[in-house]
Amino acid sequence: MNRNISIVVVILVLVVIAGYLVWLRSKVQPTVSPNLQEQGQVTPSPESTLIATSSAVPGAKEATEAVKQRTATPGAVKR
Repeated sequence: MNRNISIVVVILVLVVIAGYLVWLRSKVQPTVSPNLQEQGQVTPSPESTLIATSSAVPGAKEATEAVKQRTATPGAVKR
């Protein structure tokens, strides 16, 4: 047998053995199921209180002062 063919056969045998071991491990490994018998007592957590604060800076101009309002003209309205 050629040396290259022997190397390929050995590699394929190792891949098959590794695949079998992975498959066997998945079959033997026990599945983890949730334990429904343990039920702890549920205690309510304290509720957080929201505090309303003013975020306005004294002396700052409002943004509405800088914006000029435009009036719609009859030519600008889509029909």
